[in-house]
Amino acid sequence: MKRVEHYFYPAVFTYDTGQEIAVDFPDLRCATSGVNDEDALLSAREILRCVLKGLKEDGEEIPTPTSLADIQVESNECAVLVDV
Repeated sequence: MKRVEHYFYPAVFTYDTGQEIAVDFPDLRCATSGVNDEDALLSAREILRCVLKGLKEDGEEIPTPTSLADIQVESNECAVLVDV
């Protein structure tokens, strides 16, 4: 069995005026935020790493990521593929 060394999960970045960029991982039920796109992406990678590490350490199943094309977004949102 091939060992997975890189994970890719879709995240939804939400842009609301006057607020940080909200980042939600629908497959993992976790979220974070950032003050700009770069900060939001770095925060997203960090939380993704922590959540997946925690699942592995707890012996829980790693969920299969939803295809980026299947993520529904609103007009103030965009779907981003985050890797770790």
